[in-house]
Amino acid sequence: KVNLFDQKGKKASEKIELDKSIFEAKVNDKLLSQYVYAYLSNQRESNAHTKDRSEVSGGGRKQWKQKGTGRARHGSNRSPIWKGGGVSFGPTNDRNYKKKVNAKEKKMALIQALSLASKSDKLNVIENFEPKKTKDVASVVKNMGIKSKLTFVQLEEKGLYNSSKNIEKVEVLRLGELNAYDILKASNVVILKDALEEITNKLGSKKTKKSSK
Repeated sequence: KVNLFDQKGKKASEKIELDKSIFEAKVNDKLLSQYVYAYLSNQRESNAHTKDRSEVSGGGRKQWKQKGTGRARHGSNRSPIWKGGGVSFGPTNDRNYKKKVNAKEKKMALIQALSLASKSDKLNVIENFEPKKTKDVASVVKNMGIKSKLTFVQLEEKGLYNSSKNIEKVEVLRLGELNAYDILKASNVVILKDALEEITNKLGSKKTKKSSK
């Protein structure tokens, strides 16, 4: 059970019960570690790039004749040993940092991240609300007594994201954007009630009724 807040951020007298298959799941540290590594790798872009000798300008003619000068023999000034020449073994933008994570691993990582949030008392639930202004969200956060960073999870945008843009410590995620990494890094997670119902329906264990003969 976790705390339930009303639309104004006031704590309700009764707590809300969560699905044990999601919020009390066994945590596999290795799986979460692998997921976070893959997630961060997939956010990475290959922006760093150095030109090799085939990409730099110059070259064309031999710098001096092969013999008779007393100097070392050289061909193109695109060589890496020349100033302005190509770079050997430098970073290139054709590197691929992408890591594959299958659907089952994503699902299990999200369930385990939610379980960790629940066990560490940083997860709460709030009734659905549709703020119109920034001060509406600020008032709710103040009434909840949360002073550190806060992540709201909503089913769909109904004003919460737009009203939270100017609040530094508040982040808003739609259910389709939710992932294990965002839950793990969040200091506090507040799930809107309709989003919690959808999470329970999608991730919860499904019980099949036995047919009676």
